[in-house]
Amino acid sequence: MLGRSVADALADELSAAGRLVPFVIDGNESSESDDYFVYLVERIVDCLDTRRSSKPKKTTGEITKAVFFPDALPAELPAFRVPQYCGGVYWNGWAVDCLAELLGDDIEARLVWSEDPSLTPHPNLWGF
Repeated sequence: MLGRSVADALADELSAAGRLVPFVIDGNESSESDDYFVYLVERIVDCLDTRRSSKPKKTTGEITKAVFFPDALPAELPAFRVPQYCGGVYWNGWAVDCLAELLGDDIEARLVWSEDPSLTPHPNLWGF
């Protein structure tokens, strides 16, 4: 969910992978409904190395360890989904940097995967 100022600042970049949908509370479509947006990531990219990644959890489909094929990774997109876990959204680093610049400490970035072996992915990607 994004506020109007963030949605406006990143609208062009975000449109490459999905759309911003006004957030409406209890069917109330007053003028306040354009203050917040849900970013619906629609691009699904088959870039997951299923042999080296964890198997999706049976109950949620969650992938706890994701490994991507570097040449198939959609680096031009701000975010994407994979067919094996359509419920999860993966963000590219440049898009996370843009969000962090706009939001400061109001966002937590967790490393999912990197080609750099010196970087360690977060141990609990989807947990709060």
